[in-house]
Amino acid sequence: MESQGMDDRCVWIATTMNGINIESVLRKEFGDRWKARRSAEDVEWSNRMVDEAAQTWRRGDVLTAEQVGVVWFYNSKAEYHTDPFINGGGYPLVSETTKSVLEQFDLGHTVFHPLRLLDPTETVPTTSEPYYLLNVCNKRSMGNYEALGPEGDLRAPLNCRGGGVVYLPRGGKEKDLVVLPEALNGPDIWIDPKVPSILFLSEALASGLKTAGVDKGWGLVRASVGTL
Repeated sequence: MESQGMDDRCVWIATTMNGINIESVLRKEFGDRWKARRSAEDVEWSNRMVDEAAQTWRRGDVLTAEQVGVVWFYNSKAEYHTDPFINGGGYPLVSETTKSVLEQFDLGHTVFHPLRLLDPTETVPTTSEPYYLLNVCNKRSMGNYEALGPEGDLRAPLNCRGGGVVYLPRGGKEKDLVVLPEALNGPDIWIDPKVPSILFLSEALASGLKTAGVDKGWGLVRASVGTL
């Protein structure tokens, strides 16, 4: 790939949502135990919510209260350490402390959905502080798709799927992505619906998370800015 123009700036990518380290977190109404005691209509609703919530988050749209719910089961204990950012059942979850740090930056259209992370009895909290589902709705194009995701090239950092409708960054190659300069214009955190498994962070936000000591769990890697 020959660069037509590279930029001195950089962007940071949260890779955790693109990995296999998924914490055992599940919304109460999505579990088999809940479904076993419910009607066929309730089970159909639950299955529909699973699909709707996932698609809404990947598009960078605002999740509804019905799609999020309130009680989520988390297989942990409050006295155990939980990272400030976790891949909770396929969704980005952040702690109250992390939320406070994020709110010091330009988040644009970002929603924090409060969750109650409990044990299966629904009485014991399993984290030492509240957690929120991080719903990023700032949409910008990473660009450089064709250069980074040539069809059939296993060495490429992007895996082209659906004829270029969606791309999946190859695990461990997120640092090889190159983001268009214009993608840096706007809020400090954003999503590209064509590459929905990663979050993009400005250098200022990534630095702020590190300074506050809440960068653990994000899987942050530095990526270049330029036009390929």
